Amino acid sequence: MGIHARPLFDIALPADYGSGDALRAVVRLADRAGFDMFSLTDHPYNPGMYDAYAGLAYLLGATDNIGAYVSVTNSPLRPAPMLARTVATLSDISNDRFVLGIGAGGFWDAIVRMGVPRLTPGEAVESFEKSIQLVRDLTGGGPSVTNDLVQGIQPAPVATPPIWTGSQGPKSLRVTGRLADGWVPPNGADWTTDIVRNGRAIIDAAAVDAGRDPSDVGTIYKLGGALTPFDLAQTRGPNGLFMGGSSRQWVEEITTAVREHGATGFNTSLTDETGAITADVIQRFGDEVIAPARAALG
Repeated sequence: MGIHARPLFDIALPADYGSGDALRAVVRLADRAGFDMFSLTDHPYNPGMYDAYAGLAYLLGATDNIGAYVSVTNSPLRPAPMLARTVATLSDISNDRFVLGIGAGGFWDAIVRMGVPRLTPGEAVESFEKSIQLVRDLTGGGPSVTNDLVQGIQPAPVATPPIWTGSQGPKSLRVTGRLADGWVPPNGADWTTDIVRNGRAIIDAAAVDAGRDPSDVGTIYKLGGALTPFDLAQTRGPNGLFMGGSSRQWVEEITTAVREHGATGFNTSLTDETGAITADVIQRFGDEVIAPARAALG
C-alpha cells in the first residue's frame, strides 16, 4: 500500500539539529505502526532545521516500507532541473516510496536572504508550474527535452512519482487542477472551511478544462492534535480546526472526512496529551486509529 494507500496516513515530523537519532527511531516506529508516510518541512533559511531533502533521503534509507515527502518543497530555492534529478533519484533509490510535495514559496523575505531574486506572485506561480512540468518531462524516459530551462536533457528512466501541491491562490490552484495528483490545503484548512470549498471548486474546474477527472486530484488534509486516553468535551478549537481527542474521536473524524468529504489522506501532527511525540502515542495511533479507521472504511 504505502504512498498509494487510501486513506493515506502521514506523520509530520520536526527536524531540528541534534534530533537525528530520535527522528530515525520515530520513523522506524511509524513504519512498524502502519503509517504510510512521514514528512519534513522545507525551510532552509531557518538555521535550526535540517535540510528537508537531506534528512528525508537519510530517513528513507533507514526504513523499509514507509514513504516520504517534503511538505512542501520550496520551489524558488530548488532549481527545477536539479529538483527533477533529485526527485528521480529519491523515487528510484527508495523503490517508489517518494512523493513530490511542492509549493510556489510563501516566505519571500526569507527566501530573498538566501540569494534568490524576489518574484511577483504571478512570476512565482509561473515558475512553480514550470517546475512541476519539468519534473514530469525529465522522468519516465523518452526523448531529450529542450525548453526555456534546459537544453537537450535526457529524461531519467524512472516513473514520475505522485505530485502534491500546497497551492493557495487561484492561479496556483488552477495549476494543481491541471498538473498535480494531490492537494494539501494550506494553514491546516479542512473540509469545514471556505478555503477548501473554494479551493476545490477551482481545482475541479481546472481539471475538467484540462480533460482530467477531478477525482484524480486527491485532498490530503493536515490533521493535528493530541491522542488522549479519554474523550474530549470539544475536539475543535476556537478556530474551528480539529485539535485531537480520544482514539474513538480520531476515528470518527477520519471516517467522516473520507465518507462525506472525499478525503484521500491525512498529514498528522501527532502528540500525546502533554504535547510530546512518544513511542507509545505513535504505536497507539497505529493500533487504535489507523487500523480501526481502515477496517471501518473497508
